[in-house]
Amino acid sequence: MRPALPPAPGGRASQVLRRLLRPLAGKEPSFYRAVIACFLIASTLWMLRALSNSYTAPINYPVSWHYNPQRYHPARPLPATVPIEVRGNGWRLLSRAMGLHMQPADVRLRLPGTPPFRSPLRPPLRRALGTVRLLTLPNDSATYYLVPGGDSL
Repeated sequence: MRPALPPAPGGRASQVLRRLLRPLAGKEPSFYRAVIACFLIASTLWMLRALSNSYTAPINYPVSWHYNPQRYHPARPLPATVPIEVRGNGWRLLSRAMGLHMQPADVRLRLPGTPPFRSPLRPPLRRALGTVRLLTLPNDSATYYLVPGGDSL
C-alpha cells in the first residue's frame, strides 16, 4: 500500500479560496455592481470613522528663519524643515502629513550675545500648527543662534 502524498503547495489554500468564491460565480453583472457598491460604502464609512479619532505622527514641518543676514550668520546651517511629533484629529493630521495647509513657522533668531531660548522653535511651531498639538521637537533645537560676521557661510 502506498503512503498518501502530501497536498501540493497552495493546494489547500486554493481549495478554500474556491469555496469562498463559489457563491459569487455565474451571477449577473448587476449583482457584481451591487457587491462593489457595498464594499465602497463600507470602506468609506470605515475610513470616515477612523479619521475622527486622534493620532500621533512624526512629520517634517517647514521653517522660515528670520535674522539680519548682512550683520550675522547662523552658527551652523539652518534646516529648511524640522522633524517634529504631533498629535491631532485624523483629518487635520492627514492634511499635515500630506503637506496641505502647511504655512512655514516664522522663527526669529536671537541676536549674538544673548543666550538662546530653551527652544526658539516651540512658540512659532505651536502657532503654525493650529489645532494640531506639538509633542516633541528635535533634541538640538535650542542651539540655533547667530554669530557676527555677515554672509561668510
